[in-house]
Amino acid sequence: MTPIRPAAGAAGFTLIEVLASLGLCALLATAAAGAVAFAARAERRAARDGDAALLVQSLYAAQRLRPEDAPAAPRGWQIARDEEIVRLSDDLRQEWHVLAVRDETNETRPFALLVLDDVP
Repeated sequence: MTPIRPAAGAAGFTLIEVLASLGLCALLATAAAGAVAFAARAERRAARDGDAALLVQSLYAAQRLRPEDAPAAPRGWQIARDEEIVRLSDDLRQEWHVLAVRDETNETRPFALLVLDDVP
């Protein structure tokens, strides 16, 4: 017996063609999802870095204007305040105000802001 062959020009796809196209669609969807996730993560990091840059300026201004009060931490940030006496020369000592800033989400590396003296 000879196998039955479909007529030439018959409509439709073979199973191999369907599986290959589904695999290609899955690869394209994965690549698109990865690109979108990367862009979203980069945008979120840029926003947090912008918040940190603004926070540095506001902490510096708050420390200079009200050195006796601890500056308020915005939502999502933790601020630890400390003072150190620094010896600049043999007879000159000044006070450094150390503000340790940490992001609660750990997307931005912790940093310290050092403010010398209280004179505005």
